[in-house]
Amino acid sequence: MSRLPTGDRILLIDDEAQMRGALSRILAACGYRCEQAGTAGEGRELLSGDGFDLVICDLRVSEEGLELLDEIEHRSADTALLMVSGDPSLAQRAGVRGVSAYMIRPFSDDELRTNVALALGHAERKRRRSGSEASGHEAEMLERLNEVIASRDLKTGIHTRAVGRLSGLLAEACGLGEEMVRRIQVAAPMHDIGKIAMPDVILMKPSPLTGAERTFMERHAQIGHDLLAGTGSSVLDLAAEIALSHHEHFDGSGYPRGLAGDRIPLVGRIVAIADVFDALISDRPYRIALSERDALEEMLAQRGARFDPVLLDLFADRFDLMVGDLDGLGG
Repeated sequence: MSRLPTGDRILLIDDEAQMRGALSRILAACGYRCEQAGTAGEGRELLSGDGFDLVICDLRVSEEGLELLDEIEHRSADTALLMVSGDPSLAQRAGVRGVSAYMIRPFSDDELRTNVALALGHAERKRRRSGSEASGHEAEMLERLNEVIASRDLKTGIHTRAVGRLSGLLAEACGLGEEMVRRIQVAAPMHDIGKIAMPDVILMKPSPLTGAERTFMERHAQIGHDLLAGTGSSVLDLAAEIALSHHEHFDGSGYPRGLAGDRIPLVGRIVAIADVFDALISDRPYRIALSERDALEEMLAQRGARFDPVLLDLFADRFDLMVGDLDGLGG
């Protein structure tokens, strides 16, 4: 994976000195400059001085920690916030407080490094948008994002490529122009990029998620949008729209906005079909893969409910072509 940015100043707020020390050592090895606080009060005192690029706050400091997040957001909008908690249900409460990323204990060193980079990147994009700056390095950005996805799980990397290919074929079947088809095929693999902020204990869980865990997991759609949006790249802007909309359901029962019918962007409706089909024919920690025909039948049972009926019919009519084009992706 590409080397993480270095030199950023990070404040660690955690009431366990051993944990603060461990986090500080991991981040210092990446080139970050860390300072520590054992209470929300100590954190406030340090924040009153020189600015920090990122605050990592463990919510074992409870309500006082949430209040501190509010203060940081209001006083220093440029400071990124990374929440740490043992309770996924706190994610929703922290999500409205400007939190850029969050982790659930226990987490690995790689999860820490990934989420720190995610939070700092989110804050940088906020600064660029406020200054009306645009980035034209879409190829480099896409390459780095694909590295992040593939490094987390090889099967996930195969899935993203399959979703890109199927989405491009379905976009072509819709009659979209050649350039738009190309953009969709390039952007669609980014649909679940927000899952890089999800902890392994949830992402790789071999059993159904609890209600709180599912609510936490569903935030990956918004996280993915925020990670990709605002660069000035037409492909990344499209990828941001896909990330936000591909879990919406045609009958309005999806997330995160509960959109229905044509209110769901066309690209989101296209990628929803490609994503679910490839997921159904792939092994997952909590179930074995379906056959291709069984997967199609399961999806047809949700025609007009989860899926756009016109698009699903196009997919079914060209099923052999769609499935044949997946040969050679591996997995």
